[in-house]
Amino acid sequence: MLVRGDSLEAGMSRYLVDEIQRTPNIEVRLSTRVLALGGDQRLEHITLMDNVTEVATEDASRFVFTFIGARPRTDWVGGVVDCDEHGFVLTGSDLPHSGKPAASGAPDRDPYLLETSVPGVFAAGDVRARSIKRVASGVGEGAMTVALIHRYRSAV
Repeated sequence: MLVRGDSLEAGMSRYLVDEIQRTPNIEVRLSTRVLALGGDQRLEHITLMDNVTEVATEDASRFVFTFIGARPRTDWVGGVVDCDEHGFVLTGSDLPHSGKPAASGAPDRDPYLLETSVPGVFAAGDVRARSIKRVASGVGEGAMTVALIHRYRSAV
């Protein structure tokens, strides 16, 4: 397992850190990043850079799985939709409890399940506050959003 930072604890839940540390066949390499992937017909090796020593090494590898972080990239919404203190978009039943005033022009109804503070604008997947943070649930929420958009459009 490669970690760009200098610790697992900085960006990971304690239970995951404990599980990784208890698992004998997981080697954790801190302060390491991927420089290149290589191979002929498939992935055969990766080139890694140790950020502390600045030494590059090439390791055999057949698979690469990425997890690039857990921070939402919601700066671009520019205060248009309500977010929690970590930048995750508030949707559905989390909105009335956000402590923020209702969006201007808000309908006289509770927001739909994945609807943001702006009526008719929906969010799905990891960007949502309190989402499951798994690919399968993100895909499912995306599919649900289509139905919610149709429901919203039929009501306006």
